[in-house]
Amino acid sequence: MPHRNAATFAALLGLTRAASAAGDFWLQSDFCARVKGASDEAPVTYEDPETGERTTHGTADGRKACLQHAASVGLVT
Repeated sequence: MPHRNAATFAALLGLTRAASAAGDFWLQSDFCARVKGASDEAPVTYEDPETGERTTHGTADGRKACLQHAASVGLVT
C-alpha cells in the first residue's frame, strides 16, 4: 500500500507544478509580473505597451499584484 501513496503524491505534485507553470507563463499578465515585486522603497515604473502611459507602483500595488497572481494560480490548480 505505501507505493500507492507515493504514486498519488507524485501525480498530484506533477499536476500542481504544471498548473503553477500555466499560471506563471500563460495566465499572469505582464503588469502583474512586473509589479508584484514593488515596494515603497523600490517602486516599479510600468509603461503600458498599448497607450505608452507610465505609472509608478509601490507596496500596495505590489501586494495587489501578488494576490491577483496567487488567485490565478489557485484557480488553475
